[in-house]
Amino acid sequence: MRWPSIKSAVLLLGLLLGSGSAGAARTVYVGFPEAIPPWVQPGGRDGIAIELLRSALQAEGLHLRPVQQPYARRLQAYRRGQLDALYDIGPQQQQHEQLNGSISLPLHSFDNIAVALGRRQLAIEQLGDLVRWRVMAWDGAGTALPAGYDRLLALADGNYLEAGNQGHQLVNLLAGRVDVILSDRLIFEWQRRQLFPASLEHTPPLRIYPLLPPKEAGLLFRDSGLRARVDARIRALKASPQYQAIFARYGSEAQP
Repeated sequence: MRWPSIKSAVLLLGLLLGSGSAGAARTVYVGFPEAIPPWVQPGGRDGIAIELLRSALQAEGLHLRPVQQPYARRLQAYRRGQLDALYDIGPQQQQHEQLNGSISLPLHSFDNIAVALGRRQLAIEQLGDLVRWRVMAWDGAGTALPAGYDRLLALADGNYLEAGNQGHQLVNLLAGRVDVILSDRLIFEWQRRQLFPASLEHTPPLRIYPLLPPKEAGLLFRDSGLRARVDARIRALKASPQYQAIFARYGSEAQP
C-alpha cells in the first residue's frame, strides 16, 4: 500500500509549514502622520522616524507596517484595534484623547519653533502673543501645545489651522496665507532645502521664535509587554552608531 508514504509526506509538509509560521516575524501596525519630512515621508516612503522604529522592531524579530493617516483617522483606527501603536503620542495627548495603552521611551525628540517672515517684524515675545496672528501648526498640535496659547480663541477668530502635510507649511508662510508656522526645526530646515535647493541664501529672511519646549516623540502601545521590549531596543539603538547614521542619511543632526 502507498498510504504510509503519502501519510508521511503530509505529516512532513505540515511540520514544514508549521515551522515556517512559527518563524515568521510578527507584523506590528503603527499609525504615522501622512507627511512630516524628514521624519515621515509622503507616499509610503521611509523617513527618519520610520527607519528608527523599524530598526528597533527588527532587533526584536518584528516587522514594521507603517500606516500613514491624518491625526483623527489614526486615533480612530487605534481605538478600533486596527493599529498596535501610535507614533508621537505624549501623556497630555493620551489623557485628552482618552486612549488606552502605555507610552514608550522617546524614539527621538522634536525641537519645535515658531517661524515668521523677517520683514513682518511681528511683536512676539511669548506664546500667548501668537493668538493675534494666523498660525499654521502640525496636525494634532492642539492637544500638545503648552498652556499659554489660547487655541480656542484663535480658532474662533479664524487664526488657527493645522496642516496634514507639513511640507506645505513654509509655502503657505512665504505666500502670505499665514503669519506664523509652528514646526519642528528639522522639518522646517527640510522644507527650506526642498524649496531652495541651490542655496539657502536665496531664502527670504525668516525669524525664528524659540517659544515652544522640546517634545518627546514616544509611541503609545496597546500591549505593555511589547512596549517594554521596544523600550529596551530603543535604548540600545540610541547608544549605537546606527542611530546617528540614520539621521545622517537625511542630512540631519540627531535629536535623541
